[in-house]
Order: sequence, then structure tokens, then C-alpha cells
Amino acid sequence: MKRRNALLTTNALVSAVLVAALLVGLNYLAAEHHVRWDLTATRSHSLAPQTIKVLQTLPGPVQVIAFPSADSAPSYIQMLQTYQYYNKDFQYRIVDPDRSPAQAQQYHIATYGQVVFQHGSASYTADDDSETNLTNGLLHVLQTAKKTVYVIQGEGEVALDDFTRTGMGTAKQALTDKGYDVQGLVLVQTGRIPANASAVILPSPSKDLLPQEEAALDAYYRGGGKLLIMVDPQTPAATRAWLATAFHVSAPGGIVLDPVSRLLGGDLAVPIAAQYPPNDITANFNLATAFPVATPLVPDPKAATVTLTPVVKSSDQSYVKVNLESKDPGFQPGDVKGPAVLAVEVTPGTPPPAPTPAPGKPPAPKPASAPIPKGSAVLFGNSSFIKNTAIGLVGNRDLFVSAVAWLTQSGDLVSIAPRTSPFDPFISSGPQGRYLFIGSVIVLPLVLLFMGGTIYFQRKAL
Repeated sequence: MKRRNALLTTNALVSAVLVAALLVGLNYLAAEHHVRWDLTATRSHSLAPQTIKVLQTLPGPVQVIAFPSADSAPSYIQMLQTYQYYNKDFQYRIVDPDRSPAQAQQYHIATYGQVVFQHGSASYTADDDSETNLTNGLLHVLQTAKKTVYVIQGEGEVALDDFTRTGMGTAKQALTDKGYDVQGLVLVQTGRIPANASAVILPSPSKDLLPQEEAALDAYYRGGGKLLIMVDPQTPAATRAWLATAFHVSAPGGIVLDPVSRLLGGDLAVPIAAQYPPNDITANFNLATAFPVATPLVPDPKAATVTLTPVVKSSDQSYVKVNLESKDPGFQPGDVKGPAVLAVEVTPGTPPPAPTPAPGKPPAPKPASAPIPKGSAVLFGNSSFIKNTAIGLVGNRDLFVSAVAWLTQSGDLVSIAPRTSPFDPFISSGPQGRYLFIGSVIVLPLVLLFMGGTIYFQRKAL
């Protein structure tokens, strides 16, 4: 008897040890070979093929620091865990900017939800946890060389390193946080645009550009360069006329006034844009932007060598005040009704097709036409929106960074459409509705009543 008890005890202990070893082994295999299945119809818990390809080719560890609000932290953790599932070199941590303000200040965090990527000496800040922004953040920090953006100085432009009210030091910091190398350029001294320029910004000169400066900018643009140019109502007429000749966008002058701004508690001379025409820069952009003391831009509808796409328009209630000396801010004869174009995207045009020769006749000589510029440009009828006093208003910072990103993108950035749950309603036909009614309202209660009665009488018989 004792021997039998000892055998049973030994068998129980051995079985317990084997089960424990099996559980430890399974847990180890699950940790080392994690497998996930996404059974949702839209694959909402999976990453796009472009993202998976980027993650599988990471050259080394990438540090990711996210600064979400307390309410959005769970969604950030879920998204970042999904990224880490495809590559353990994707290392992330979550920081509460309210509990750790020193770290938020260290990484120049401007708003809740920003995500900082670090790889070696490269750094990039994404604005949220969308897959497009996270994947493009990875691509930015994996680039071997920084993109250099030059800001023209020397002719009374907005000061680059100035953090007072009228400077653009905050705008420079916004670009630096995105991984750009931002430098000032006194074009009157160099006489040319450096070869490493990814883009050049001309922030509203208060003096006429010298002929050699215009020539350098023209040569850079026509050779494939990228320009971001801002003008204001007080910009010299010669500079505004240069826009018409070089980019086929005129700036006739005047100030855009918007009564909607006053209804929102703002100033009449600060038009607010909330809707944007279809274009590459503001695609999926849903933030309002404000432009203090803006001047309208007028694209040439007959331009053949370039393609002109409006980027920002003022509201339908806005109008252009032409007589700037008038003390009456209301709409008067001679003023131009809105909406007014506040920003324009300029891209190379399409060459006209060659004329088809008539049968039996030699082809006619091709008429001489102006060469098509190879570069691209973004023109703004305002520079105040990037100054320190206004760049923090709603979406001004994001619009400025988006314009620079569009100009400097090298073609390797991805665009991933957001996944939306399909609307798939269940619509029953007449007979199906009757069957559902009979089954749920009549048959099912009767079955439950029969089963309950049967059990009741069986137990009563006992």
C-alpha cells in the first residue's frame, strides 16, 4: 500500500514538473516567436506593406520617444507595439509631458502627441501616431545626409535667428525638429545658391532684390531648384512684379479683409482659412490657418510653361481692400470680392503637343516657345504667419512645415491611406423579417418554456 502511494505521489510530482516545463517552454517560444492574426475586414491592426518593408530593413536600433496625453496613451502604445512586432530594433518609450516637462522641453515638444525619432545623430519629430507620419519619421532619420534649407537674408527679410515678435526663430526651430539643416544665406555676397540646397526660402524682402539676386534665384529655379517665396502688401512693387514674370503669379497689392475673423473674435485683417483646394501640400490637412495682413495672389490662367494650383483661399465672405488709404474698412466700389488666393503651388507644365502635319505636306516648323522650368515653388501672399507671434496659431506651423516638406521630399516618403471601417448594414427582406420575428419572439420563448417545464416536473417527481 505504501509503495503504491509512493508511486502515485512520484507520478503526480513528475507530471507537475513536466506540465510546468511544458508551460515554460511554450511561454518562451511565444515570447521569442510572437505570432499575430488580424481578422478584421479592413486589416485595421496591421501595417501597410511599405511600412513593413522599412521596418524589416532597419540598419540598427531606432529610439522612439512618444509624448501623448494621458487619454491617448493607450492608442500610442498599441500602434508602437505593432511597429515593434515587425522589428525588435524599433525601441520605444512613452513619456507623459505633464509629469515630465523637463523631457518635453529637452526634445522641443510643442503639442501633445508628438513622437521623436533618433538614429545615431539624426533626429526627427512626427506630429502624431498615424502610420504615415511614423513611417516617414523612420525614413527621415535613416537618411544618410540632412537636407539643407537656406533662408535668404540681407534685403530686409524676416530675421532667421530672431525670437522677438517679428522674427522667425520659432519657424526655424520647427524645421530643425524635422531634421532639416537651416542656414541663412546672404545672396548679395555669394551671388549663387549653394549646390547642397534642398530648398530656398525668401521671406518677404522689404527692399528690392538686386539684379544679380533675381538672376541667381531664377537660375536655381529653372535648373530644378525649390523655392518658397513670401510677399506682403508692403513688399516692393518690383519684387511682386518679378513673381508675375518668373512664376506667372501676380501680386497686384491690397489687403485681404475677412469679416469671419471678426465673428471669431479676431481682427478683420487676419483672414482665417479652414478649407483648402485640392493640392499636394494640404492633403489630409484639417487645421485652420491665420494670415495677419495678407495680400492676394492672382495665378495666370493662360500660363503654359507651369502648372498653378491654389493651396490656400480665404473665405467666401472675404474681400480685397484695394484703396489702402481709405479709413473705411467696409467693402467699397473698386474692392474685389473673395475668396482670395493666399498661396499657390507652382510645378513644371506640360509641353504642348507637336501639330499634326496635313497629308502630303511636310511638317510645319515647331514654333519657338519659352523653356519649361524644371523647379517647383510655393508662393505665399503673407509672411506674418511664420513669425513668432503667429506661427503658434492653430495650423500655421504645420502648413509651413508641410510646404517645406513638399518642396524637399526626395520621392522616398510614403503616403498611406487611413483605414476606415466599411458600412455594411444588414437589410432583411420581407420573408427574412417574418422568420426572424417568429424565431425570436415565438419559437425561442416556447423552447425555453418547454425545457424549463420539463426540468421542473422531473425534479418535482423526485
